[in-house]
Amino acid sequence: MLNLLGDIFLRSQNVTDKEFIAKLVQRGIEHTVRRIDTGTHIEVGRFGYRFNEQGQSRGGWIRNWAGDRESEWEKWSALLTEPIS
Repeated sequence: MLNLLGDIFLRSQNVTDKEFIAKLVQRGIEHTVRRIDTGTHIEVGRFGYRFNEQGQSRGGWIRNWAGDRESEWEKWSALLTEPIS
């Protein structure tokens, strides 16, 4: 599972906060955006993702993580890294 998470974050390093938010809005996915200090934190259900003041991705987390939810991580990764159409 840790390899999967590392791969997700590696592939998502070129996604900006604005691009990610646009993907969520385009797909009608409920999310919460919080400004904390100079960064942006975006929460989508149990998933969280943070971006620095330039909008660059800085990693993410999941609440109530369990190994059996690997498919959820993969789905979230695809949303984060696929191009906006």
